[in-house]
Amino acid sequence: MAFPQILAPAGNRDAFLAAIAAGADAVYCGLKSFSARMEAKNFNLDELAALTDLARARGIDVYVAMNTLVKTEELEQVAAAIYELGRVVGPSALIVQDPAVLALAQQVGFKGELHVSTLAGGTFPLALETLRRFKQITRVVTPRELSVDEIKTMAAACPPGIDLEVFVHGALCYAVSGRCYWSSFLGGKSGLRGRCVQPCRRRYSQGGDRGRYFSCLDLSLDVLVKVLAGIPQVRAWKIEGRKKGPHYVYYAVTAYRMLRDEGRDPKAKKAALSLLEQSLGRVGTHYNFLSQRPQEPLQAGVRTASGMMVGKVKGPANAPYLSPRLALLSGDRLRIGYEDEGGRQTIVIKAGVPAQGRYGVKPGKGQRSLHGMPVFLTDRREKALQEYIQELGNALKPVQSASAGRFAWKLKPVKSASARPFDMVVRRRPSSSDGGRQTQSGLWLSPQIVSQLSASQAAHAWWCLVVAAAGNLAGQSS
Repeated sequence: MAFPQILAPAGNRDAFLAAIAAGADAVYCGLKSFSARMEAKNFNLDELAALTDLARARGIDVYVAMNTLVKTEELEQVAAAIYELGRVVGPSALIVQDPAVLALAQQVGFKGELHVSTLAGGTFPLALETLRRFKQITRVVTPRELSVDEIKTMAAACPPGIDLEVFVHGALCYAVSGRCYWSSFLGGKSGLRGRCVQPCRRRYSQGGDRGRYFSCLDLSLDVLVKVLAGIPQVRAWKIEGRKKGPHYVYYAVTAYRMLRDEGRDPKAKKAALSLLEQSLGRVGTHYNFLSQRPQEPLQAGVRTASGMMVGKVKGPANAPYLSPRLALLSGDRLRIGYEDEGGRQTIVIKAGVPAQGRYGVKPGKGQRSLHGMPVFLTDRREKALQEYIQELGNALKPVQSASAGRFAWKLKPVKSASARPFDMVVRRRPSSSDGGRQTQSGLWLSPQIVSQLSASQAAHAWWCLVVAAAGNLAGQSS
């Protein structure tokens, strides 16, 4: 297997098969529960087992994301899911956010590797040393927000046996790699539980102006990925998109595989960039990858809708039509309007339409006119790709798992030095003046303080993130 791995997303069967068709080195996907992309179709155990067998026969790894936060009442269900996943599917690795899931995976005897999700916040070198305590952890997924210099700093701090996985393409989050409470606050659907409704993609009003002030462009490192190729600890280039279709997966995987291997073909760079342009994502940005030349991911006036714009609705109100700038294929999926606007429609093309041809459209119920509305190609079904997917689908061998017996699991109790309430004195620097059985020392988290403490002091300190507001201090300790 070539390194770095090209790691492909798969939210459904056809996307998984498209990743295989494109020559991905590994595929990541999720079950129908405990996945940070619950809006994707995802997989049941038997279906995933058959796909994993097919991938494994072709030397392709399969990673399963169980990367949501877990509630106490779900622990037994999570333990059972991991046990069955290991028994029936046997993936190469689990991608995990919640430390409880790491512990449960070890308790139920999961044999594969454990990869720490970007949602877990392994964003700085000291975190790598902490994660080393879990012996099965072999990889940390870095957040999209890091520059290449910060990635190099992380790489230099990697303990033996732990490597890095870096996002190279796909959607950017307005928060820090999905650690966001916005969706939960507005609609009770937590992003950390895999149910984000993407409020950042919507339009908002301010002072009479209306716009998509929080909607980010897509990350696209494209030719800059060659910089990552020189960092040996970066073992995987990750493509985001478990809610995307097989066309996106095939084109994005093929493009980055060509960019990784372009030394063998001088024309590969130009061809790869063309494939990325046709992958039906949003407009791309290098974001903060080059700290000396950062690109603003929020750009007023630049469309942030998904899909490739193919034209606008023309004609009179009683006979609107689309004259696409490129040929449309049978099975293509179009969206009229933006995702967050009323009157939007989704259309599936029944027969091909030539470039600059005419395709009639109809207003939705209660809609007066479509004139001037943008039209986006959001998914495509090329005949050759469909035939390849069908060929791979025919090679799948059905798996029917026998039900397993129950197994025992337990939570390790957390030992506390004292059950009594105590006072905490939060300081800017270490002090020996705090004492007494009911007093604990807290320290503001900063690089200066970390450098002053011994390992023993750091292990026994309460670390506080302190926010100053109107003269008041509010801290959160861990």
